Amino acid sequence: MPRIRKNEPENIRRSKSVWKAVYLVLIVLAAGTAWIQLKPDTRIVRQSQRQYWASVAVSASRGEINDRNGIPLAVSVPATSFFIDPKYWDPKSADLLSKPFGKNIAKKFAKELPGRFHWVIRNVPKEKADAFIEQEIPGLYTISERIRVYPHGELASHVLGYCDIDDYGQAGVELAWNHILFSPPRTRFMTRDSKGKTLDIMGGKSGVLKNTSGSIRLTIDSRIQQIMEWRLSEGAKAAKASWGAGVCVDPNTGEILALASYPSLDPNDRKNLKDQNAVRNNVVGRVFEPGSIFKPITMSIAVETAAANKNSTYNCKGTMKLADKTMSDVNKKAHGLQDLAHVLMNSCNIGMSMMSMGVPRHQAYGMLKQFGFGEKTEIELAGEESGLIKSPEEWLGTVPANIFIGQGIAVTPLQAVMAIGSIANGGSLLKPYLIAEVRDSDGKVIHNGGKRVRYQVMSPKTAEFMRTAMKRVVSEGGGKLAFSNKVSISGKTGTAQIASGGEYTKGQYVASFVGFWPSEKPKYVMIISLGEPQGARYYGGQIAAPIFKAIAEDIVQVSPTEKDLMRTKVD
Repeated sequence: MPRIRKNEPENIRRSKSVWKAVYLVLIVLAAGTAWIQLKPDTRIVRQSQRQYWASVAVSASRGEINDRNGIPLAVSVPATSFFIDPKYWDPKSADLLSKPFGKNIAKKFAKELPGRFHWVIRNVPKEKADAFIEQEIPGLYTISERIRVYPHGELASHVLGYCDIDDYGQAGVELAWNHILFSPPRTRFMTRDSKGKTLDIMGGKSGVLKNTSGSIRLTIDSRIQQIMEWRLSEGAKAAKASWGAGVCVDPNTGEILALASYPSLDPNDRKNLKDQNAVRNNVVGRVFEPGSIFKPITMSIAVETAAANKNSTYNCKGTMKLADKTMSDVNKKAHGLQDLAHVLMNSCNIGMSMMSMGVPRHQAYGMLKQFGFGEKTEIELAGEESGLIKSPEEWLGTVPANIFIGQGIAVTPLQAVMAIGSIANGGSLLKPYLIAEVRDSDGKVIHNGGKRVRYQVMSPKTAEFMRTAMKRVVSEGGGKLAFSNKVSISGKTGTAQIASGGEYTKGQYVASFVGFWPSEKPKYVMIISLGEPQGARYYGGQIAAPIFKAIAEDIVQVSPTEKDLMRTKVD
């Protein structure tokens, strides 16, 4: 304590005395508060136990995903979650949990538990939960949450993806656009009265909190998506294929109209997620040697570089010695003298190998990169692969010839269909897109998808020539099983061996058909691929072409023609 000087003024001495009193009061109050906190009254403790409360983070409403026509594909609906407070719970009641929630859950709660809060099960559909709630089991309580539901089950499951138990996106659009769709968990305060009755109070200034998630409208057409999934599944099962992929695109805009992967899964049933083969999106996540569906691309390159023209001819004898290897056609069949169109119609490996010799390797490599191979398309989906293309320095010996017939290069189905789309639209490689529109929580449009040209990969003249040749493939060549009397189809078949450990696996193939329709003015470009079909039929022209034809004919039935649209406008 400072000593008071005798000569200090009276007012200063009085001020110091007041501050001493204030400090003393504060010390007493602090000591009292600490005592109450460390040694609370037993009556208060008993009262707080009767009115136990806890804060729990629960899922909020996630943003909707709709198709191009506004049909809901992913929504959030009310659900009920159950939890137990061991203070009020009797382990003998555990048997009552067995029927609705399973024996494993019942076993977990058949013993004494520590603490005051334990989840039993989360996100039970409201109808199922309501029937069980009526039993009013002591110690078992409920809390309202939101659960992600896919109303159409398997439809577009590989596009949409799925969420975890906390509604956080794990695959597909759900993952790629989680920052738009996800709404942070809400905090709920669980309180009870003296009788143990639970009260559910939403955290925040009011009981109803604003939804913070946005919404997404896709380019997908549910009708076309359903057709593709049905036909792909039907064809894959008939061929006993291990996997399948199909994607349909508008070649004039880059819009993805349908994207399907086989085997499929229902994201509503979380048990399906254990099957990684079903979870995998084969359209963007699987790479394979394309085989002969690659020939329209490499032939376009030969024409663009003046290594070939419509008057070029090639004499196919069935086999050809090249470097240290022998190139051959299927069954070593000799096609004789052929022009460019017949090389494509007959899918002649010898003709394509001869063609490859006139294209400088660096130029061919650069043009393949412009076609989008060896790099991601940047579609708005997670898990996309880049594929594989060898550097020009590795194009030695038979490598150029192999690449020209679709071997020694790995692509995704999406890369292949976009490259063929450049032939359909007159020479432009477009960026594919799935997202038509994104809105924020206030309904304001914050993103619009649109046409984007990546490269002009060929001249309109070359594209026109290739469209004519591909039409003849279907009408006269190896793609006859894709010929339709209902719509004119252009395309190319492909059957590629599967490489493993640097060598091709005997009896393992990928069968594909890629093309577009109507041939005269293409509105759709599509690829169908079946991996590892079993049995005697494994060629793309045998098993993939008929699926392509069926899908094209079905789409013609459900899609209005330009005349129909004009008639609607007039009416």
